[in-house]
Amino acid sequence: MTDIEGFCDERFRPLGDLFRHNLETGIDKGASLAVTLGGELVVDLWGGPRDPAGTPWVEDTIAPLYSTSKVMMIIATLMAWDRGLLDIDTPIAEYWPEFAANGKQDVTIRQVLVHRSGLPGFGRSVSFDELHDWAHMVAVVESAPLWHPPDTITCYCMVISGFVLGELLQRRTGRPFASFCEEEIAAPLGADVHFGLSAEDQSRVSHIWPPDSFPELPTDLARRCFAEFLPGRGYTDPDRMAAVLPSVNAYGNARGLARVGAMLAMGGALHGRRYLSRGVIEQASSEQNYSVDEFWGWCRYGLGFGLHSAEYAAPTPTTFHWGGFGGSFASMDMATGVSCGYVPNLLRADENGLAEKRRMDMWAVLGKVTLALSK
Repeated sequence: MTDIEGFCDERFRPLGDLFRHNLETGIDKGASLAVTLGGELVVDLWGGPRDPAGTPWVEDTIAPLYSTSKVMMIIATLMAWDRGLLDIDTPIAEYWPEFAANGKQDVTIRQVLVHRSGLPGFGRSVSFDELHDWAHMVAVVESAPLWHPPDTITCYCMVISGFVLGELLQRRTGRPFASFCEEEIAAPLGADVHFGLSAEDQSRVSHIWPPDSFPELPTDLARRCFAEFLPGRGYTDPDRMAAVLPSVNAYGNARGLARVGAMLAMGGALHGRRYLSRGVIEQASSEQNYSVDEFWGWCRYGLGFGLHSAEYAAPTPTTFHWGGFGGSFASMDMATGVSCGYVPNLLRADENGLAEKRRMDMWAVLGKVTLALSK
């Protein structure tokens, strides 16, 4: 029997049972799972090893979130919009003149959020050292060419979106992106989700088991985007953990993601503090783009978030969500007040679909429990 710590409300027992099953059968190695209902934690589980020596995953273990980091990036951008610091339909170049170079003068924040900016990549290969130098990457973004006219093609903006929105936020708030996220989102929510890890926090990071294989990307455009990133150092290299890459390099655990999600699921206010207006979250969680994405096929997008669709079913029809490479995810539902976070250290991206099966199995159980509670 695998040792699992934490607690699970009896109403969510089927989800807790699935979490245990995944650990005991090798679908997961170490992982954490958390759920909030009405803003309060009702599931907070962790278990399995955090390294090959068998050191147990403990309460404060954290792991790379990969693209689930975008949840923090999206919230920070929505906060700036909500506070009147920017308008998402204004061309980015009006706030950042140098961004206009090479045909990017008409690109808007909304187009970046819904992956229709015409700027899915940098236009050239970028190295590990380049990606971890903020000032250098800002210059790379400024010189990057537009790949196609905005609003003509949907193509997931995997990494470049973080530097675009992160630099824009820094210019409009006067604060470093990582500091803004920590001071305005993570710290007041008590959410263990961070960018630019200190040496102390790096000591809490789990070892990562990489996937055995990678699926073939479906289009030439997607392959061109992915090919820009040269092989770097290990998943938990100290320089990598200390770097700030807003769209792909936060570190956290399921409890942290669920607490961030709880704020969204509760309409922007939690425990007496308002973070976002409900109207902004309603826009962010409503359909903005439903089209074929060059990376994923048919996708239904809100403002940065993924939405329920026939092609990619969420736990409930009103859930909005995002996930990351290897399997982590955050999901939120204002209709039921439920949020869920999940963070594994066994990454799955193999061609037999285990990453998506693991997520879909969890979402199916979460959805069944959530809908039963709402009746």
